[in-house]
Amino acid sequence: MHKDVVFEYPAGVEKLGASPRCLVQGMYKKGRLISVQGHPEFTEPIVSYLVKMRAEQGIFEEQQARDALDRVAKHHDGLVIAKAFLRFLLED
Repeated sequence: MHKDVVFEYPAGVEKLGASPRCLVQGMYKKGRLISVQGHPEFTEPIVSYLVKMRAEQGIFEEQQARDALDRVAKHHDGLVIAKAFLRFLLED
């Protein structure tokens, strides 16, 4: 949603994923950090609103916006990610 890209993992973290657009999608280090590049907390209406607004402002190109809106309703791993964050917060 923000066009930020992380280019490399810091030493000592577990890699959580990659995509063609950004090779660093998430990282984890027990008891220290958990991070994801995306926004699993965003619902379909929020993403749709943000994409349309940013397209109108010229932040997203038309093709980018169309691609995002075509994918917004597809299955995602938000629940899996929420459970992973909860496990992180509760681990000792």
